[in-house]
Amino acid sequence: MGALELGMAPPGLPKPVDARLLVIANACQTVDETLDQFKLNAADPERLERNNESYLALYRQMIPEIDGERREIVDAVNQLRRAEGAGSFIHEHNSSSLNGVYLYDFLCRHGYQGRVDLVDNIDLESQRAADLAATADVVLLSTTFITSVSTIVRVCRLLRRWNPLVRIAVGGAKLTQYAEDREIHDAARAADALILSPNGERTMLEVIARLVRGESLADVPNVAYHDGQFRCTSRNLSDGVDIDGNAVRWDLVPEYILRTSVNVRTGRGCPFKCKFCTFPSYNDQRVDLMQQDTVIAQIRQIMRLPQVRSVRFVDDTLFLNRNHLISVCRKMIDIGFDKPWTAYLRSTTLTDECVRHLAEAGCNLVLVGVESADQTVLDKMLKGTREKHNWEAAANLHKYDVMGFAFILVGFPGETERSVRKSIDFLNNSGIHSYVHSPLFVFPNSPLAREAQNYGLTGGFNDWSHDTMTCSEAVAQCGLMFSEVRNAAYIDRGSSVAKVLLDHGCTVGDARDLGVMHNELARQQQAGADGTETLTCFTELAGRIRGSGTSAETMTTPYSRVDNRLEITSPARY
Repeated sequence: MGALELGMAPPGLPKPVDARLLVIANACQTVDETLDQFKLNAADPERLERNNESYLALYRQMIPEIDGERREIVDAVNQLRRAEGAGSFIHEHNSSSLNGVYLYDFLCRHGYQGRVDLVDNIDLESQRAADLAATADVVLLSTTFITSVSTIVRVCRLLRRWNPLVRIAVGGAKLTQYAEDREIHDAARAADALILSPNGERTMLEVIARLVRGESLADVPNVAYHDGQFRCTSRNLSDGVDIDGNAVRWDLVPEYILRTSVNVRTGRGCPFKCKFCTFPSYNDQRVDLMQQDTVIAQIRQIMRLPQVRSVRFVDDTLFLNRNHLISVCRKMIDIGFDKPWTAYLRSTTLTDECVRHLAEAGCNLVLVGVESADQTVLDKMLKGTREKHNWEAAANLHKYDVMGFAFILVGFPGETERSVRKSIDFLNNSGIHSYVHSPLFVFPNSPLAREAQNYGLTGGFNDWSHDTMTCSEAVAQCGLMFSEVRNAAYIDRGSSVAKVLLDHGCTVGDARDLGVMHNELARQQQAGADGTETLTCFTELAGRIRGSGTSAETMTTPYSRVDNRLEITSPARY
């Protein structure tokens, strides 16, 4: 097959080759797979295991038992609707991950149209994945949502079982942000090539061509591989492509990929330097924003897709300043965009004027990295926000009926029981609708891990301690928070579940109330109290939700089947 038939690559990009490609966007990472990478380097492996068991025990206690099973909120709603004879249910997996959609469209754009397929999650679509892998020449595995090399190794082995001749290339955040050298070596032995650059598009195209032709990777930058010996050419050299010229062409995305909600990005990078985050350690803090016209062009395409009912902007921080926010919102209003949407925003941006524009433009959920309501803790983590910003943001979101969802991090150096009490007060009295808390997890290559001595921090991941708190104490403080917060809903895996509830017709008030009642039912069960009245109210509210299909998953994440085993999967927990 000639190059013209395959499609022409733009100048400077590798030409396409005659190959069948499969993109895999995600896998169900288990808790054991997550812990594997930390056990070898743990200062106290037994303490790591104890803290993990304490954390999972707390997690289970925060989920009420309904009809003999502990059920997260989506599973609880579906079970009760099923018992009431409802014919439609909530579908949690109602959007395809953007990393997969982007790679699919990028490959189609650059010569592989008609010869690339996408699997959103290899464990949730195992039979389809097996069928496609059997005929693929190259599989591209993204690690945007995979944090364990054990998961990468398991997926590679599964793919080779399905197709012993398949070539596997792995890239993404796990490899570039927080993989230690040992993990890179393990992943290189499992795959045929690792792409070690922040963006990686140019490298990916070259790696595909070399693997198909059986050529050496020795002179390809940003690549690691194992040919009997570990080899790494270089890491993190810039190899991205123009973000505007490669925006997803939503009008060309096939039906099987589109679901009732789509994920959209408007930029790359993050200029902030939060000490707990892995991003500042490998990113040069540059931000590559799409032109507003490109963003609006994507929105216009999505407007014409009848099956899409909502949009999720997935940028770590959608609008970096107030003027940018207001300008984009006004353009969305001007074109008559009528689908509800969600976004991640900083509290410093959520002024009264900005939130008013968000509401008028159709935004119904804002996810805010509050982290703490104590200024000392915020300063130590270099969050760049003030206590008053968080309180004002919560009040403004409440005022304009935009669901506010707060991420709370418990245990950063400087955290005390007093500072946790301030966060509890914030959740109860600021007007924020919902939240999720997590004890601090110390990830390799985060600024906190690299500067551990400056913080008096010993240990890592979840066996850490410092002058003001230990990890086990942080887990206990999370339990205290759950028991004492009554005016905001703890929604497990909230950033995804809150979106799902709103996507299925919940009002902001109903989504909050469902969460609050779900929490209260768990607390009543912990105390041995009668939860009949709470369950009745929850059931009535669940019955008002707009279902989107005639069947539903019998078990929702974090319970998923991995290699035919029912496992607690990791994304909900870490």
